[in-house]
Amino acid sequence: MHRRDLLKALAAVPLATALAGCKREKHEEDESRRHILEVHLDGAFALVIQENKANSILAFSPRPKKEDEPHQFYFNGYAKAEDLQKSQHFRLSAERRDRDSKPEISPGLRDFSFQTEHWRVGDSLVTIELPAPRRITFSGHRSPVKFLSGGRPAFMPTNHILEYDLKDDALPKLECTDSSLKCEPSPDSFPGVTRFFFEIGPKRSLNLSESRAHAILFFNYLLQQCFPDLAEKYQLDPGYSRGMEHASLPTVVPAVFQYASDYPLRQNASYTVDCEFAGPLASTKTLPSNL
Repeated sequence: MHRRDLLKALAAVPLATALAGCKREKHEEDESRRHILEVHLDGAFALVIQENKANSILAFSPRPKKEDEPHQFYFNGYAKAEDLQKSQHFRLSAERRDRDSKPEISPGLRDFSFQTEHWRVGDSLVTIELPAPRRITFSGHRSPVKFLSGGRPAFMPTNHILEYDLKDDALPKLECTDSSLKCEPSPDSFPGVTRFFFEIGPKRSLNLSESRAHAILFFNYLLQQCFPDLAEKYQLDPGYSRGMEHASLPTVVPAVFQYASDYPLRQNASYTVDCEFAGPLASTKTLPSNL
């Protein structure tokens, strides 16, 4: 190497080091300013990814038949159930870093992620309009089930969690049709993470076998009412019981789970979430047939 080239190379080293340091500091600064939004949907909610509407999400829970076990709705883990004489409707708006792209879906949800062009909402207890999340995942265990058609085994989660990266310090806004409802983030939120919790489950406490039977029957009813083209192929076998001897007994649990935190915020709950299964996660390019 010529002396001039060597001097140029040596001169470039401090500059490259400085640029790398600047990039690292900028990344650390971006991470420190990162704000996450989590929307937790626990129990019998169906989720529809509306590809024709910027991949926005419509979540809803149909009203059970009169002769079936009635459902109740809890918002943000509060001990008192909300009034469901009239349907509850929510609309969430949020400024996101990555807008309108199709969400990443956790592999653990694959057994119950479907594509459909024929769907309807019908008479629902709760409907929630949400922007496109960055990711859809779940927490906790998945229950073993079996499809009635073909006998294929599968695993079903008990919830869905929608994750968003918010833009700068912009906070989400939740609108509610019920003016008496305090539509603010959950007390379980903490710096850097804002949370909303929506929970649907039976009114009376059920034992494990009753809870499982109810969840299967309601999932099948949900498919028949809202996703008729999926019902024949994806109905669950109500007689399937493999692995039940290893299942844990139902217990009273916190309505929200906690991340590790120096100052954990806890919300007490006085009920048991008995609805053992979540609903389907469907993607579509069409509008619902009843709207």
